[in-house]
Amino acid sequence: ARIKVEEDVAEIIFTGHSLGAANALLTSVHYRTSMSSSSSLSRPSIVTFGGPKLCNAILARFIRNDALKDSTILHLVHDKDPVLANNQKLWNDLGFVDVGIELQCDPNRPSVHTAADENSKYFFSSF
Repeated sequence: ARIKVEEDVAEIIFTGHSLGAANALLTSVHYRTSMSSSSSLSRPSIVTFGGPKLCNAILARFIRNDALKDSTILHLVHDKDPVLANNQKLWNDLGFVDVGIELQCDPNRPSVHTAADENSKYFFSSF
């Protein structure tokens, strides 16, 4: 499939929750490999919420260092998520790891950030 990007787009961010988080990561790999490396949009950001560990260390390293090289990959999780808690042993037994940075969040103390809080042009460039 051909990807058409509008000229005034400054940044592409793939995001999803739970199974959608895995889809966001896989879709970003497809997008990245479909774009010209000279395009300023060839390095998307990926932000997931409560997503599964998707693959073993070898594939994770390939995605991180080759397929999504120079992309921001952030996984927001918390210990009280029942899906993540119930599958952690399985993922560990299979040798599955996170592809990007896992950020533990406190579900009892959420924070909301607005555009006024940004220190840079792109919110995710600081990760």
